[in-house]
Amino acid sequence: MSEAEGAFLASLAESERIHFRHLALVRPQLPTDSQVHMLEGLARSLASPRLLTLMARTPHWLAHWPILLGLAENEATPEAIRRDLEMVVSLFDQMREMDQAPAAEKDERSEAVKTLYSQLSPPLKPVAKLLAKQLAKTVSATGNTQELPPLPPEHPDWDALTAPPAALPPQASGRGLHKEDRLARAKQTAQPDELLGFLVDPDADLRLAALQNPLVSEDLVCRALAQSADPGFFEEVYAEARWYFREPVRDSLQEAPGCPPELSRRLALSGHLVAALEHGARNRAALRRIVSYFTQLEESEYQFITYWAKRQSPQLLRVVKYFYDRLQRQQSGLSSALPERGEEGRWATMEERVFLATQATQEDQISQILKDPDPQVFRLALENPALTPRLLASTLPAFDQARAELVAAHPAWSEEPLVAEALIHQPHLTEATALRLLAHLPGLKPALEILRDPRLLHLEVKRRALESLRNLYLSLDIPDRIAALRTSGGELMRHLPQEVLQDEETLRRMVSDRQLDPGVLLRLARNKLTPRAVLEQIAGHPVLMAHAAIMSELLLNPKTPREASVRIWGLLSEAEQQQLLRSPHLPAALRTLG
Repeated sequence: MSEAEGAFLASLAESERIHFRHLALVRPQLPTDSQVHMLEGLARSLASPRLLTLMARTPHWLAHWPILLGLAENEATPEAIRRDLEMVVSLFDQMREMDQAPAAEKDERSEAVKTLYSQLSPPLKPVAKLLAKQLAKTVSATGNTQELPPLPPEHPDWDALTAPPAALPPQASGRGLHKEDRLARAKQTAQPDELLGFLVDPDADLRLAALQNPLVSEDLVCRALAQSADPGFFEEVYAEARWYFREPVRDSLQEAPGCPPELSRRLALSGHLVAALEHGARNRAALRRIVSYFTQLEESEYQFITYWAKRQSPQLLRVVKYFYDRLQRQQSGLSSALPERGEEGRWATMEERVFLATQATQEDQISQILKDPDPQVFRLALENPALTPRLLASTLPAFDQARAELVAAHPAWSEEPLVAEALIHQPHLTEATALRLLAHLPGLKPALEILRDPRLLHLEVKRRALESLRNLYLSLDIPDRIAALRTSGGELMRHLPQEVLQDEETLRRMVSDRQLDPGVLLRLARNKLTPRAVLEQIAGHPVLMAHAAIMSELLLNPKTPREASVRIWGLLSEAEQQQLLRSPHLPAALRTLG
């Protein structure tokens, strides 16, 4: 490996390196059928804009329609690239409609296809030509080499290939949502910039809702901490266990300009103590320094110091316990259930922990005993009659692999839908166990949550969930399909574009509702697979007047009928028209109006 390649790998996140190595290994050669299937899965499920940019800049991969379509439908693909790929999808959609159109309309449709082809970016024109040739003739075993774009060189410039293009000018959007709608949006949005805005919002309810969004990542939390000036947000992140133990988040908490001084001092003191423990007590002065840090340490930081000691220096656990036992603190709620013996604030004995595991009835006591380091105590806690599926599911994200597998093998808990769903999202669970638990998840929502979770790296689990989602959707009647589309906020369109967007009757009946969520209309207006009749119906929807973003997407969609586009153009302000004129994707017919 060259020095440049090593520096590039170091710039990637750990989860990105695994997928990058697969892509780099396959890229210099023609992909086999199984590799095409693997690349399609990555194109649909990756959440890394850099890796998606690399895939989009590999022409001989784009020559396979499933890969190109997956990149165009993945909302994590950089906006400029996704727009270009959506134009290719729209081109073939118009070609299909041209073939099925009456003879009197074929010439007009043909001109529209030629105009759209001329607007494609130069790198995509050869790809579109090749895809058209593949569709136009039957491929037979002639022994001739299949026509493909040239393969990439052996030592590419990875930094240049993975650098996303400049962002497109932001589209106008309406913000007239009620508090309840914004809370729901904060929990469900899949757009990183919008989620970041909710995380730094002054409203505490919106921040807490955004922290519950499955797409909240470590990087996003660190960015939000750097921008936030609300002390409450820092305490909210610090109080959540999944962020409390992560060193990048702790560093961001300490270094952020808006961090409360007391919290920053608390984290800095733990950092100094860890550094001192790593260097060891080489002399009396170093030993005094460690003792000084321990005596100043807050009770809330002992969890992190214990966690660090377990991973890095298990022999120091006895030292941590020594200082913890002498800490001046309030009596915990857990000690009220323990037998009355010994002094307050001491660590519980094995006998007392077993007593709690089998006899505790309060949720906070059971939650605490589920974190006990002894596996036998944990097994006893799983048999406690007071343990509920909701409580077990809420503590599952903090389990290690051994405990997660133990719960998954439990004959009763593995069949609880709530527990089974939380287990599948557990980052340490093996793929085989996750596939077995998938059968216990009923309905559309669990499958959608699996496809939405970027931390779930098992591609076969996501593929099975997508297959289950497709079968469930096709088995519904039209009213139930409409209810599913509205409940998911239109996210079903992202995962099942062919099934949803080719069901014109369902879409027409859904759009006829005058109270339809604007987010669903926006997705339909943006997608190049939406039928022309539905786009025309959206152009006359009463919600359209209050949302300039929907009007902009209709105008940028080349399938929108010309009459509807001209009418919508007249509804925009001059500033909105000028903004659209700067977009390279605005149809040529509308530029003459500007």
